[in-house]
Amino acid sequence: MIRRTLWVTMSGKFARLPNLLLIVISFSVLFVNKAHPETVDEIFQNFKTAYEKSNNFSANFEETTLFANKKSVARGRFIFGKPNLLRKEYVDRKDASKVVQLTVLDGEYGWTYTPILNQVNKMKWTNPERRELLPGIGASLEDVQKNYDMALIPDEFANPKGVHQIELSPKVHMVSTNAKETLQIWLKSGEWLPVQFGYKTEFEDGTRQSVIVTLTQIERDKELAPDLFKFVVPKDAEVIDLSEN
Repeated sequence: MIRRTLWVTMSGKFARLPNLLLIVISFSVLFVNKAHPETVDEIFQNFKTAYEKSNNFSANFEETTLFANKKSVARGRFIFGKPNLLRKEYVDRKDASKVVQLTVLDGEYGWTYTPILNQVNKMKWTNPERRELLPGIGASLEDVQKNYDMALIPDEFANPKGVHQIELSPKVHMVSTNAKETLQIWLKSGEWLPVQFGYKTEFEDGTRQSVIVTLTQIERDKELAPDLFKFVVPKDAEVIDLSEN
């Protein structure tokens, strides 16, 4: 706590003391308000409030993966709709109009189509524990605070731009392997949109993998085509049905 002492000389006019105190208190309040940083709980609550008011969220993404000193970069676009609806397209490096892999979550099934193989993987998505997907994390917002410890990571470059990084570490009941995993989410103040996601995994043998997904051209609550989250199996495509597993 900062202690401030107001000095008044014996020869001064005591009538000025109330005015001086008022000025000091006013500056103190301004100082405290500006200096008081938002806590991780406050920032996450801002994000949660904005998320709950949204119907859909879309963005272009660049996904950078580092594993065993090897780096790979993939690009694409995704559209997320509530609840549990997703269309994610990975595109060709040289031709962004060419989709090299498509994933669709229709609320009941997850479909992944790889055109070059003309192959579709089908998985069951409905799960009573998976109430509403949070893009980039894969769990509902209610689950996040129950299942993860949250910490605010200072960033001298991002923070002045109003971007806050939250690191999520799984609680004991969420850990099922010896691998150490952490998640990160970067939130932009104001509209409280996520601008970046990150995943870090340290395996038992010491190897590490990290994935950073940077978002651009972010939009919220745009008008969507009614069949956007419906998947139609392409003609002659091989379907690998994993929905019974």
